Amino acid sequence: MQLSIADTAWLAMETEDTPMHVGVLAVFRKPDNAAADYVSQLVEQLGCRRDWVAPWNCRLRHPGLSAWNTRLIEDRNVEPGYHLRRSALPHPGGELELGRMVSHLHSVALDRRRPLWELHIIEGLAHERFAFYLKIHHLLIGDVNAIPLLMEHLSNSADITDVQPPWTQPIANAKPTSGGIGLNSLTGLGKAGVGLLRTSVSRQEPGSFVAPGGVPRSTLNRRINHQRRVATQQFPSRRIASLARATDSTVNELLTYLCGSVLRRFFKEYNALPDESLVGVVPVSLQERSERVPGNAIAGIRVALGTHIGDPIKRLQAVKLSIAQARADRQSLPEGSVVPYVMLRSAPLFASQTPVVGRMIPPLFNLRVSSTESCEEPRYIMGSRLEAVYPLSQLLQYSALSIDCVSYAGRLNIGFTGARDTLPRLQRMAVYFGQMLADLEELVESEEGVA
Repeated sequence: MQLSIADTAWLAMETEDTPMHVGVLAVFRKPDNAAADYVSQLVEQLGCRRDWVAPWNCRLRHPGLSAWNTRLIEDRNVEPGYHLRRSALPHPGGELELGRMVSHLHSVALDRRRPLWELHIIEGLAHERFAFYLKIHHLLIGDVNAIPLLMEHLSNSADITDVQPPWTQPIANAKPTSGGIGLNSLTGLGKAGVGLLRTSVSRQEPGSFVAPGGVPRSTLNRRINHQRRVATQQFPSRRIASLARATDSTVNELLTYLCGSVLRRFFKEYNALPDESLVGVVPVSLQERSERVPGNAIAGIRVALGTHIGDPIKRLQAVKLSIAQARADRQSLPEGSVVPYVMLRSAPLFASQTPVVGRMIPPLFNLRVSSTESCEEPRYIMGSRLEAVYPLSQLLQYSALSIDCVSYAGRLNIGFTGARDTLPRLQRMAVYFGQMLADLEELVESEEGVA
C-alpha cells in the first residue's frame, strides 16, 4: 500500500527532534466491585486478542530511507508485548505523577521498524483510577487527533464486559492510496496556484494561505528538541456554552479567545509578549466542498488570537473578526482539486521544517489550536467509566505549543503539548485557563448587572 502524498509529508517532516505521533490520554474509574487484580484482567483481555488488521499490523517498507514514495507492508511478526505495555505510577499516584509519565512517553519517537503505535495501560492512579495512553503516528489517522479512534472502541454501557481492542478494526479515514500525481492533478495544481496567488499575494492578514504575513517571531518560534511536557485541564461544558450565548459567540470562538488570553497572561509574566498578536493555526481536514480525499491534511486556517489587546471584550471581538476573515478567505479560494490546494498550502510549512531553509523562513504561525466534539454519552471499558480524555499533539520545528480541546460527556477537556525546554512551566497555562474563564464570567455578570 503506497502512502498518499499528504501522508508521506508527515514522514518527511519527522526528525529526531520532531516525532510525528499524536496521543490520547484517557482516565478511567474502576467499577465499585472491581477485584484487586482488575487491571491485570483488563490487560489479559486486551493481550489475548491478536487478530490484527491493517494498518495496525503494517510497518514501513523502507523505514531508514527517504519518506517519499514509501509503502506500508504487512508485518507478520507483530509483538503484542511491545505494543501493549503496562506501567505503574509511583506513590501517591496523583495528576503530577501521571503528567510526568505521559510527558516522558510522548517524548519518545515510535520505532519505524515496527507498526507505528503503542498502547500503555497505566495503573496506580489515585481514587481507584487507571489510564490509557494511546500513541499512534499521524500518517495512520485521518482525523485532527486520535480521540475518535479510542472512543469507537469503548462501550456505551457499564454492563458490557467484552473488550474490543483498537487493533481488531480498521482505522476510519486511514486508507493509503496509489499516492501519485497524475496529469489531472498537475493541471489542477497549476490552476489552483494561479487562483491562490490572486487571492493571497496582495493580502497579508493571518488567514492568507500562500503569502502569509503578520506573524510575530516569539518565544514559541525557537528550535525545539524531542523532549515534551503535557498538561491537562477540564471544565463543565455548560460554563463555556453559557458564556458563548452571553457574548453572542460560538463555542470555538470563545475557546480561541481563552487560548489567546492564557498566552497573553503567561508571556506577560516573563516580559516576552510580542507587540503584535500571536497567531494560531487551526487544522482543517481534506474534506472540502463535498470532496473526500483519503489521508491527512497538514494545512489549516490561521487566526489572530488578540494577545496584544488588553481589554477582554475587545480581544474577543478581534478573535471573532479574525475567524470570520479566515473563513471568508477559505471560501474565496477557486474551485479545483483538493489535493493541489493542500500541496500549495503546505509548501511553506514543509520548507520551514528543513534544517537550512527553515531558519530563514518567517514564522507561519506561533502555535496550534484545535477543538473537536466527541460524544456526550458516557463511555466504558470492562465496566470502568471514562472520566476524562485529552488529545496530545505532535509539534513542528519552530512551533513549541499545541492546545487541543475536546468535549465529552458534559465536560470540556483540554490537552496542552509543549516543548520542554521552551515551556518548562506548561502547567501554569492549564491553571490560567481556569482563571481566564472565571474572569470572563465575572465580567459578563457585572455588565449584565449594570444593564
